[in-house]
Amino acid sequence: MNALLAVLALCAGLVAGLLVNIVATRLAANKPLLGRLHCTRSAHPLTPRQVMPVAGYLLQRGQCSTCGRGLSLSYPATELAAGLLFLALFLFEGWGVGFLFHAVYVTILVLVLVLDWKHRDIYLSVMAVGWAIALLGSLFLPGVGLVNALIGAGVAGGFFAVAYGLAKLIFPRIEEPLGAGDVLLALLMGLMLGFPNVVGALLIGPLLAGAASILLLVSHRSGFGDFMPYGVALCAASILFLVYPAPFVDALRLPALMSVLSGFFGNL
Repeated sequence: MNALLAVLALCAGLVAGLLVNIVATRLAANKPLLGRLHCTRSAHPLTPRQVMPVAGYLLQRGQCSTCGRGLSLSYPATELAAGLLFLALFLFEGWGVGFLFHAVYVTILVLVLVLDWKHRDIYLSVMAVGWAIALLGSLFLPGVGLVNALIGAGVAGGFFAVAYGLAKLIFPRIEEPLGAGDVLLALLMGLMLGFPNVVGALLIGPLLAGAASILLLVSHRSGFGDFMPYGVALCAASILFLVYPAPFVDALRLPALMSVLSGFFGNL
């Protein structure tokens, strides 16, 4: 039974990855989210066989079987990543309410990651849906709770709001030294992870961004002053804390931070 549920979790993740690709592509092209799927290269309709998660790409050998144009590897990569993340969630949490909400959280974060990486944009509509679902989830997830979710959103959103204002003052000639979308994403992270886990994600996010920047510079795929999608690192850090927070929480001693702050507020 567990093996069957694991396969179902993997398949659900593959489908979620397909939905991420569809929504990200249509949002970026300013097209309706509903409707028949079409090839992004030559606009012809796609068959069910062509759009199967991962399998469709493999069966077509990386080229559209209708128009013959190359398919982006990012599509099956996104689907496979979502499938593996769903599988990891099931292995760590089992099948239940926690898995369902965390699976939806991961799907939203992967969508934000793809949009920021490929299209350099964070959509308010996606954030609003994420906020609503995260608030609902906080009522059902005992590890978070509504109060901790709101505190997490206040801490993360407040930190990035201050950073956004300071960046505007320090770099007045740069139109957007820190993306306003990152402030919205920080609010989402706080609602999903709650306090104090969001603090850990905010600490790990810059480390991931720095490591990725160094790799891009060393590989000559990017240069100094180029756009660095910071939101991608924040999403990755949030996903890590959602899927398997234990090693990061222990390393950062977040329970100790929670105890200190609980004692502080308790003495007020």
